[in-house]
Amino acid sequence: MTLLSARATTLATPGRVATRGRATVHRTGRVLAGADAVAAAVVVLAAVLVPDAISRTGPAFLFVPLWVAAVSATGDYRLPGHLTARARRLAVAALVLPTATLLTAEAIGYPVSAAVVTSVCVASAGLGALARGAVAVAARRGVHLSGVTHRVVLAGTADTLPGLVDRLHQSRTHRFAVVGACVAAGEAGGPPALDGVPVVSGIAACVPTARMSGADAVILAPDPTIPATDLQRLCWCLEDAGVAIFMWTGLLSSTAGRLHLDVGERLPLLHLGAPRRLGPSHLVKHVLDRAVATVALLLLAPALLALALAVRLDSPGPAFFRQTRIGRGDAPFTMWKLRTMSCGASEAVAGLLDLNEAGGPLFKIHQDPRITRVGRWLRRTSLDELPQLINVALGHMSLVGPRPALPSEVAAYLPDVRHRLVVRPGMTGLWQVSGRSDLSWEDAVQLDQQYVDNWSLLLDARILLRTAGAVLSGRGAY
Repeated sequence: MTLLSARATTLATPGRVATRGRATVHRTGRVLAGADAVAAAVVVLAAVLVPDAISRTGPAFLFVPLWVAAVSATGDYRLPGHLTARARRLAVAALVLPTATLLTAEAIGYPVSAAVVTSVCVASAGLGALARGAVAVAARRGVHLSGVTHRVVLAGTADTLPGLVDRLHQSRTHRFAVVGACVAAGEAGGPPALDGVPVVSGIAACVPTARMSGADAVILAPDPTIPATDLQRLCWCLEDAGVAIFMWTGLLSSTAGRLHLDVGERLPLLHLGAPRRLGPSHLVKHVLDRAVATVALLLLAPALLALALAVRLDSPGPAFFRQTRIGRGDAPFTMWKLRTMSCGASEAVAGLLDLNEAGGPLFKIHQDPRITRVGRWLRRTSLDELPQLINVALGHMSLVGPRPALPSEVAAYLPDVRHRLVVRPGMTGLWQVSGRSDLSWEDAVQLDQQYVDNWSLLLDARILLRTAGAVLSGRGAY
């Protein structure tokens, strides 16, 4: 089937397919608009109950349509997106709307303060984000939500589609359920096997494949071997059929906040901005790390002395354990911890290699016989890592960052894994709040690389908050 005949078939088909795709967007938009209206009404009602906050109740509820209109202007009711993208749109509305609300209040002669208006906008955005979070949680639990989760057909080449299928299967959001794939025709060897996904030859078959499988979206994986004119005609066919179109960039990691549309004459591009770790905010992080660590050491000095005494009384040997680790830019440094193993533990590794439960260059044993009684408790509570504040204060480490690696581990790194060494290692990180020692080597490396590429001060704050829960649960700490 040619692209032109596929398009003709689509146009000749009753409006069911085209209507389905558009109705999906509209139905989701109406649900989100309704949730935002309820959220704004609840916030206004709460503000009315605060003494002297709002003088007249009736006109105050004009904020509800203003809020819905502001969120609609961000495109959130018609554009797809994950929870973070939708939260950013709400934040934009909350930042812009106070000015419009104050101007409206001035025009109708309604007295209201800027503080009240700002608080109402922020609270409405917060409730709206909670509603979208509930939708995201439902999607992760396998609930199909039109316009939020999608049944998709993939379109690309035999070289690009296997990687895309793997990425979709690894996704934790479960936004996309793959129901079919169309491989560009003319490739030697025929269509590839795609882990149980039905495959047909020719990207022109996307529309009939979507119709037969009940898909409401297509993900395109562009390849230089696919003519641009074929992709353009395919997009026309999908638009006429009311099928949503997504374009895979080919990047292997999330780059939230760094991808921007760069539209030039006849050359639409996605621009990948420089990571924040190369900007001035990373210097702010370094200064904050050292200042916070210095203050924490002064405040926790009595507790550290008590823990050191407990280690000395529990088993013979020094209270502190010092070990060479590799920091930023392959620079070695001496890392401090409270000793949790008996003396001579390093020499005993050779006899325990058969018990190693970790992958890659790591060495981990769940029930390690070298760990002392106090040491097991220190590891479960993560208190053995408190002396690392010394390393943070000296500038060797950060409060948040990749796991500090041993020289033997770094010597075995592949080139891609070395990317985690471009920032200072941390006392905690994505690896700790996502499972710690329960993670596989590959998962730990992927989390470290994700942190390096997407670092921000806000991400550090989120990891620090999640660290408290990870420490209290003790999950993966041994």
